[in-house]
Amino acid sequence: MKDTEKKYQAGNEALLLLEQGHLESAYALLHQHRIAVDLQALAGLIADCARQAAVAKEKGEIRSATMLRRRVESLTMFRDQGVITEKCISFCMLAEGYRGKILIVSVKGNWIEARTCLRSGDDWHIEILKSFEEEVYDYGFENFQIIPRGGAFAAFRQDGSIVLSGSSEAFGPCPMETAAGLIRITYPGRRVYCSDTGCHVNLKT
Repeated sequence: MKDTEKKYQAGNEALLLLEQGHLESAYALLHQHRIAVDLQALAGLIADCARQAAVAKEKGEIRSATMLRRRVESLTMFRDQGVITEKCISFCMLAEGYRGKILIVSVKGNWIEARTCLRSGDDWHIEILKSFEEEVYDYGFENFQIIPRGGAFAAFRQDGSIVLSGSSEAFGPCPMETAAGLIRITYPGRRVYCSDTGCHVNLKT
């Protein structure tokens, strides 16, 4: 097979990998053959993922819609920067008014500079961890490590303050000051404090 044919085939294989969400593998293939991604084809792929995300949302298929939305974000970054980075991954995901469990996690990988994050949204800390793993995969990262740093319970109060308490049976207590600092990235200026055994301690971040 001629070199031009090999590069053409590699380009098509890279687009397929991008479509499947394997961005690290796609980059490795493009780099191996010293070729650039077909930007026109990539733009079409991004538009198609956006359409699919909208359809899935209308049907109430939340998991599929979320995965496709993340893929649009990462493919757009790949188009604009040639790679994806940990900037895809938000430091804190905590909905206004939330009352429930939170988990502190650290993630690092081939394309991910070490980052500590806060996640929420489930009655079980182990399920929050699984959701975070799905999130990182959704963005197209393939080689990474996630380490749970402990959990707690978070509750918004009527005055807008956020109370942290408790720990995780599966992963133990989280570093409360780290949790407060991550929360204040999303909610700057909010009062975040720990309230365990009746003791109120303001957390400095």
